[in-house]
Amino acid sequence: MDITEHLEYYVIQYKASLPQPCIQDLLQLMASTEPFEIQYGFVVHHAAPLLHSLSRMEQEWDQPEAMAKLQVKSLFYQFICELMGQLQHQRLEQASPDLVLQAARYMDEHYAEPITADSLATLLNCSPRTMQRMFNKRLALGPIDYLMQIRIDKARELLCRTNTGLKDISEAVGYVDSYYFSRLFKRYTGVSPSMYRETMTHSTGAERANIAAFAPNLETVDSEQKMPSDKLDAVIRRSVRTIIHLKGELLLQRQPEKIAVLDPQFMDHMLALGEHPAGSVMVTGDLSGYPEFLIGNLRTFQPLGTLDEPDLEALVALAPDLIICTEFQKNIYESLSHIAPTIMLERNRDWRETLRIIGRIMGKKREAEQVIQQYKHKISVLKSALAAKLHGQSVTMIRPQDNSIRLHTSVHRTAAILYRDLGLYPPKLAVDRKRTSSLITLEGLPELDADHYFLLTDNKCKAWSDEIQTTTTWKSLRAVQHHHIYHAKASIWIAYYGPIAMNQVVDQVAEVFLDAK
Repeated sequence: MDITEHLEYYVIQYKASLPQPCIQDLLQLMASTEPFEIQYGFVVHHAAPLLHSLSRMEQEWDQPEAMAKLQVKSLFYQFICELMGQLQHQRLEQASPDLVLQAARYMDEHYAEPITADSLATLLNCSPRTMQRMFNKRLALGPIDYLMQIRIDKARELLCRTNTGLKDISEAVGYVDSYYFSRLFKRYTGVSPSMYRETMTHSTGAERANIAAFAPNLETVDSEQKMPSDKLDAVIRRSVRTIIHLKGELLLQRQPEKIAVLDPQFMDHMLALGEHPAGSVMVTGDLSGYPEFLIGNLRTFQPLGTLDEPDLEALVALAPDLIICTEFQKNIYESLSHIAPTIMLERNRDWRETLRIIGRIMGKKREAEQVIQQYKHKISVLKSALAAKLHGQSVTMIRPQDNSIRLHTSVHRTAAILYRDLGLYPPKLAVDRKRTSSLITLEGLPELDADHYFLLTDNKCKAWSDEIQTTTTWKSLRAVQHHHIYHAKASIWIAYYGPIAMNQVVDQVAEVFLDAK
């Protein structure tokens, strides 16, 4: 090792303490898990936002004003939220940090700030040449070109949805010189910002929705000449979006119109945004097919087999212009990519993050944020009401399956809705930092000893579920004797992990605990 090399690091000294008074269940949980004694380390996938927070904390700490220390505390909480979010969703296998993904995420969040190739490379601890080479290899464009696309997209939104002046819009997307911004906007879209705004103002909703990739040069077009409708669609917006996914990146040159989804949850996401898939798989083993809460909102679409066994012949016949799958289909990814451009998303990703990606694919980022904010408002109201109602009673979700009982733990994506979003308490056996579920026997069920059970069933395991409920062991449970067993559809709670299904889960929890007579 070269002893002249320097090691750069941050050290944060803080003290964690429990608020007083604490309920007994929380004290017992702390005693059993001892979270403040745990030491761990991991390679973060997105270092840029963490480094940005640390840098700002350091700057504020050196300020003499008392308010600066409060600002540092606020930044520290943001840092912890980002850190824990990455830790929760990171895969278990070791992986080297993805510099392109980190840089792209940083630019998505800080596009309005001064960013250069040098400053970006310094932030991610690599050379500008390396950053340029990696971007060109992965995205076929450089980091500053990617930044320009983000800024132009943001400018389009502001021009379309506000009456803000050009100078203010220019500054809002990171360009101090409005004249330079105007030239850049026209070079990218084919029209000036003022013409773009005028076109959007006089266009119908249908015309705005039809987004084309072609942007004609309008310098020779008479401004008073009525433009043909096929050209008008092209003038409205040139949508070039790079979607980063598990298999790399996909450059969307135009708005996809015929999308095939190979995981049922993506059907939920699309419908929540007012869009319809052209075809979808169904849940494996769900004999009832597609659930009514989704199928009732669908136009004609093509069934594409099941989650475990997609029907490739039906997929070829559908001729989609985009396929969205998950790692469930990793063995057939090459076959899928020969049928149509294919995006592979992480199946267990938080539904809000997935919705943002689907919104970006569909050109509906704003609508996606509205759905998320509506959900956030709903759970904030319910969380307080549930805490007042249950007084720390434990709640769990179990699923009889394959002659055993699957206990969904606190890190399971749907269980997290109960424990993280709604603030319910898990029983001791359901607290886990790594495994999303564990199997327990019927004889071991009394050890779980939860106050309330959500019993998840489906057609495939209905017979085993019914059999369990006839046993002496089941009937001896406290929750059974107090009528605290609540039946739920496994497909909605587990398979259709999107905003529509998760809102139904939240509504069922509210109905059980708050609307009960």
